[in-house]
Amino acid sequence: MPRVFDKNLFIMLLSIMAGAVIVTYFAADIVRQSQFDKERESYMEQIESVTTEKNIFENKSKNFTGFFLKSLGSLDLSREYRATADYYFDVSSKIWYPSKEYQKVIDNCSLAMENYLITYDNFLDTKTFFSDTKEYVYEENYLPIINLYVRLSDSGANISMLRYNASKYLKNIAENLSMLGDGANVSELMDLYNETNALYDAALDLYNELKEEIESEYGNLFNPNRETP
Repeated sequence: MPRVFDKNLFIMLLSIMAGAVIVTYFAADIVRQSQFDKERESYMEQIESVTTEKNIFENKSKNFTGFFLKSLGSLDLSREYRATADYYFDVSSKIWYPSKEYQKVIDNCSLAMENYLITYDNFLDTKTFFSDTKEYVYEENYLPIINLYVRLSDSGANISMLRYNASKYLKNIAENLSMLGDGANVSELMDLYNETNALYDAALDLYNELKEEIESEYGNLFNPNRETP
């Protein structure tokens, strides 16, 4: 009888120990799996964060490039209209007015005014485009060049409007002389014309200074193969 009891007790103890080992194993496995899940979750969060940051950077980079090129295109268009307007104004003021070809002065000044208005509007649009570009700047060192282009566009709008006014005054002078002859009193209009030209010259100096600053400081970075506007 004692042997049976000892054998049963041994079996029971063995079963308990085996059960304890199994429970311990599963418990340890659960702990390891939990730790693995936490590590995996942390790792996935890091991957997601890196991916998100990469996507944000790529999107900002693409938007910055797109807006900047759009702005430069608009600036070039403004310059083209301005060149056309300057041609009509120069022909009026330097050729037809001294020759007293007043009707030709009137016609060319009208064309100049039309193109200067378009130029003015385009420069203002360009200023808006460059300002919008700043929202997508992904490196702070790009801000100075964008700010320079904003100022250049604003300056371009200013000189365009001054030349529009000068064209208008010269046209009015030619109209008076055409109708009333060379004896017409156009002194007041001439004063306005000369004052406007003086303001234009000062504004043009600022515009050219901004062009030179862009060319000297950033020409190699932004305009390696094109004329700086």
